[in-house]
Amino acid sequence: MGRHIGLAHRLLFTGMLAITLSASCIVRAAEVNDEWDEPEESGRSFLYKELVLSGFYSRDGVMGLPPDDTTKDYSELSPRPPGNYLGFEYIKTFSSSSSINQFLPTWLPLVAMDLHPRIVYNRMADVSGSEPIDIAPQDFWLRFNPGAKERLMLRLGQFVIPYGVNPILAPRQRFILPLEATDLGLKWDWGLDLKGPLGEYDWEIAATLGIGEGLHTPRVFDDDDRRSFLISGRIGTPTYWDFQNGVSFLYGDLPMIMGSMIMDSMMSGKVVATSRWRVAYDAFYRHGTYLMAGGQLSYGQDGFHDDEEFVDISGGQTADVYGLRAWADWVIPHYENLRLGLQFESLRRDASTSGSDDTAFILELGYSFTNSITAMLDYREEINRSMGSNNDAIYLTFIYYGN
Repeated sequence: MGRHIGLAHRLLFTGMLAITLSASCIVRAAEVNDEWDEPEESGRSFLYKELVLSGFYSRDGVMGLPPDDTTKDYSELSPRPPGNYLGFEYIKTFSSSSSINQFLPTWLPLVAMDLHPRIVYNRMADVSGSEPIDIAPQDFWLRFNPGAKERLMLRLGQFVIPYGVNPILAPRQRFILPLEATDLGLKWDWGLDLKGPLGEYDWEIAATLGIGEGLHTPRVFDDDDRRSFLISGRIGTPTYWDFQNGVSFLYGDLPMIMGSMIMDSMMSGKVVATSRWRVAYDAFYRHGTYLMAGGQLSYGQDGFHDDEEFVDISGGQTADVYGLRAWADWVIPHYENLRLGLQFESLRRDASTSGSDDTAFILELGYSFTNSITAMLDYREEINRSMGSNNDAIYLTFIYYGN
């Protein structure tokens, strides 16, 4: 049975990637073929280039960069998101008259495509063998409109999972992260996503592979290991309301994920997917043009499905996990290029284990030199760290994103 499940898992991932790439190739071929010239009203396309560079300074020094290195680094490339990477993003919209829709069923028209591959330099790569260069997209999907129904959308590929904050607030190019990114190590995943209306509200549900951003095929799991999978969903208010909120859930088996990497469990010394479930509430308030603020609450368990021996933080016991986050973002009036941000986050990884919380305060200053070039200066004060000593540090990030 395990081998059959593993084969199905591999085929699903390979199929999704192949369909996404094949459709994008057809689109590009249609654009360059003179016989397939389309009027502008049939769709538009955009191509953006991206470069992100981030480093830190720590007065006390940081050990474990990469994990096998026991020397202290006082300044280094940052291992935290947004990290260091080079990428590009190709976005295209389609209409019913677009050429590609001539090849698709009339009840499943393609309406949009977002291809955002990134070449990431991973400072946490292990010197014993892991390569420091990863291919880790953040959005690599096709979006369809089943039955041409209003507000009904189906996505295939890699996308922001509908758990935690509204997916429209996904932390691209940001140092300040939502609670689920700290808790689970992922915000993007590969799979299928369906979104639709519920009166004025929106609902969304997704079935994904639980492998995160990187191009990891399910073969990273040996036949004897638990398979990863993830079901997530959210119901929330429309994104144009000043006050937005939502409730969400997550259920599945997930390995330990850190950015584009899948990590070994300390209890087993190998990659193991552990059973997890979560429920969460998020809220967001926008005051005029300049001020935004929000918060998150979450609760769940790790190792609840007869696999508690793989939960590192509790020493092999089922862990009750609590999370809290509060944040604010202020664009300074009359100085619109200058932005201030702050966040308090606390994630208790096991309620019964003393000192198991990761708690920190972040203060951020951002400045936009142009529409394409931005710099961020962040100070992260670690109040407590569940594993290892506190590392207070200053982070500097430069971002180019333009066409």
